Amino acid sequence: MHRFWRQAEEFFTLLLTEFRAAAARDQTHWRVRRLVLEPDDSSKNAGWQEREVYNGRWSDRPTAPVDLLYRADHGGFVTVSNLARVLDAHEPAATLKGAEITLRDDAGRERVLRVRGADDRAGSLGVYHPVISLELSPVRFRVLVAAASGCIDRAIAIWNEQFARVWDRLPLRVGVVAFPRMTPFQAVIEAARNIEDELNEVRPEQWQIVAGDARNGIVALHMRRPDGGGELHTVPVALADGRPDVFYPYFAVEDSQPRFPLDFQHPHGQVYRHALDLRAGDGICVHPARVGTVFLESTARRFGDLPTRSLAEWGRMRDLWRLIVRTAPSLTALHGVWAELAQRQESWRTPAGEWLGDGRRVWIDLVRSVLQDRLQVGGAALDTLVGAAADGILEWTLEWHLSTLKERIPEVAAHAC
Repeated sequence: MHRFWRQAEEFFTLLLTEFRAAAARDQTHWRVRRLVLEPDDSSKNAGWQEREVYNGRWSDRPTAPVDLLYRADHGGFVTVSNLARVLDAHEPAATLKGAEITLRDDAGRERVLRVRGADDRAGSLGVYHPVISLELSPVRFRVLVAAASGCIDRAIAIWNEQFARVWDRLPLRVGVVAFPRMTPFQAVIEAARNIEDELNEVRPEQWQIVAGDARNGIVALHMRRPDGGGELHTVPVALADGRPDVFYPYFAVEDSQPRFPLDFQHPHGQVYRHALDLRAGDGICVHPARVGTVFLESTARRFGDLPTRSLAEWGRMRDLWRLIVRTAPSLTALHGVWAELAQRQESWRTPAGEWLGDGRRVWIDLVRSVLQDRLQVGGAALDTLVGAAADGILEWTLEWHLSTLKERIPEVAAHAC
């Protein structure tokens, strides 16, 4: 138990390091830099309060938010927001020289800052870390990040690597709360607690072994979940020195009596079986890894339904988005597909979410037709998208990447025939 406690703590500590690297990784260095903005004489004595944060907009680029912290000892204002929203990668800090920024304080009063100079002499404050650790313990890791998708990808990869022998009883459960910049932090924390409660309610499940293949010290287990979905997990069954691992890769099976030499029975009756001895049709007890995502487009969203999915579906969702980016002709077409499918699906379901009559089959046929017509996809790509729509993964993919992350896709140029 002490070893698992320490390994879990080291796992989350490693994740914090990996998250910082992922969040800082960007095409422009402005993502992790802070500047000092010096006010000119006309705005220097405008009643700025020491160590107060002011929210504003640059008049030349009104869609880019600029948050500034007033520090008299630094000679003016220190930027405390993501400068990549304001400056392109090739633009120098001097681009902000002469800028007029309308700032609002906590009381809602507005003042105009006219920038005399902009430089990188912020000292110890000069580097912006888009990751804030809120809690780190062997049982829970809470963190604020600016690049959630990449961080989750990395967390899953490391968990699969470090806990492959015990994945069935030490699950990784991930809750993600995305929110706009000005969302009250109390609402964010409450949403995080609600999604944690949903993840804590997940009970052990009985999965069925479909097939197993042992090769080079690794067993590949093909399994079927109770919801009908399939998963593949690889379990190392050899130690680093090549000896068989007879300590960790065991699974709780449905049998009431041991059947193989390595089987053993708990005093309470539960039979455990080594991964090498699992056969097609065996039922195993799994504490499932889950993921739940919610976007607080409004603070009331935290009180709504917060569904969770199998963690394996996250990787499927991310792969599906990469397929969409390669095949979709434009962002406009993609939004059109999303809107039409959502509208039709809502009209063919009851308020409780049940399909009306033969609605599900007809809706899937409609999905195929709409994807062919609007996205001009076919073959294996079309089959993958239709299958994802039938499982609800397509809707989740579009909601996460288009609504939550506001991602864009490169426009495909039209070619005349």
